[in-house]
Amino acid sequence: MPRTDRREKLVQAEELILRGHFKRAAELIETLPEADDLRTAAVRAQLLIYQGRLDEAAEVLEPFEEAIQDESNLKDVAEFEMAKAEWLYWRGEYEAAEKHLHNVLGIYRIRRDEFGQARALCLLGRLHRRQGHYEPAKRDLEEALDIAERQTQVEERDFLVGTIRFNLGVVYHQLGELERAESLYKEAMQLLKRTENGRYYGFVLNSYGMLLRAKGEYERAARCYQEAITYFSESASFDDLAHATNNLAYVEIQLGHLDKAEELLNESLELRRRANDIAGESVTLELMGILHLKRGRLDEARRVLQSAIELAELAKSPPEKAFALITLGRVLVAQGAIDEARQKLDQALRLAIQLSSRMLECESCIYLAEIYARKGDGARAYEYLERAQRLMERESDAHLRAEMERVERLLEEEKIKTSGGVFMIRSSFLPTWREAHEALGKFLLTEALNRTGGSQVKAAKLLGVTKAYITMLRRKYHV
Repeated sequence: MPRTDRREKLVQAEELILRGHFKRAAELIETLPEADDLRTAAVRAQLLIYQGRLDEAAEVLEPFEEAIQDESNLKDVAEFEMAKAEWLYWRGEYEAAEKHLHNVLGIYRIRRDEFGQARALCLLGRLHRRQGHYEPAKRDLEEALDIAERQTQVEERDFLVGTIRFNLGVVYHQLGELERAESLYKEAMQLLKRTENGRYYGFVLNSYGMLLRAKGEYERAARCYQEAITYFSESASFDDLAHATNNLAYVEIQLGHLDKAEELLNESLELRRRANDIAGESVTLELMGILHLKRGRLDEARRVLQSAIELAELAKSPPEKAFALITLGRVLVAQGAIDEARQKLDQALRLAIQLSSRMLECESCIYLAEIYARKGDGARAYEYLERAQRLMERESDAHLRAEMERVERLLEEEKIKTSGGVFMIRSSFLPTWREAHEALGKFLLTEALNRTGGSQVKAAKLLGVTKAYITMLRRKYHV
């Protein structure tokens, strides 16, 4: 094939990729000979990365690693570096990916190629998001969006804008700004459905399902995950498929379908291990810990969660480590190891603050409030509960809200004990004057009626009040 024809087809394939038409690009690139230059290697690698075939992408890129030093065409160098950064991103080698991206940004700024800058900034924002650095991610993605939306004459604009909006949605979701996140997800779905309708569209479905899950709309979330799994199955990407399978398993746990959830998690774990995805394996094991906790298998839960933490550390993934620490803290509380549980939750809280994750901070505070309640330290328990309540003002996670209400009830129960004919106030959980007065009134009325066989006359005499007053108290306290 003449070199001019090859170059023309290569440019067409690049344009199809930038528009999100990966399948058509793959068909076109298959008509070309094996890669013998930087640009062809970059295009082939991008297609293999999209398909989740990272080992094959590495084989395509490796022979040209040294060639970029002698390449005079800066555009070709930038595209190769971009492909390399994308490959490193999916491998979890974030620091190396960032170095390549700064090279790409430098080249595109020299060339005054705004569209190229937006692409590089989008990948840089994705990289920061994966590391849990949400504020830098938001900054990079918003800059990328601003640049991309100005490119009104570029046909590839819609796919890039859709991708940026999706990633921004994930960032706002993690920062607890759910309304903004939902708006971005919906806009991204419209754009990606129209342009790519494949793997990236599946990403948005998966993340939108997570948002619906946070709102407690579990059935709708399950439908999103199932549709995402369909797209991911077609692209044969183990990582994506495992991620959506994990999310569906979590929903099944919330719906009480524990056998189905366990089946899904075992499938996910097999996919993670087949892909040698240690960060993903950590996530799956954390969910298995939740499942074992639900089933009362506390020793098994503790074991898999410790493995999840170790894997998250190896993968340099602080968010996954924080989630696993929180769940391990809950398991230790159930086992009665209160001090050890507090240490794990304190560690999770420090990570949440470093990540600027309100959701993780809120969850850590809820379970720390429970721990201090069980230790009898009312002042600390209320301190953490109030902190969680402030954080919850910007969160609407249905599971967290239910857990907060449970801990609030526990604290109320700890204030005043009224069992076995004993009325007791714990000094560390001092109730308000009104709470104590109401509780004492109900306690005395109930005890008096019990001792007198339900006779209002005798109960009134026992308490030194009138029968009419007893009648009024019964209505008030529904006794």
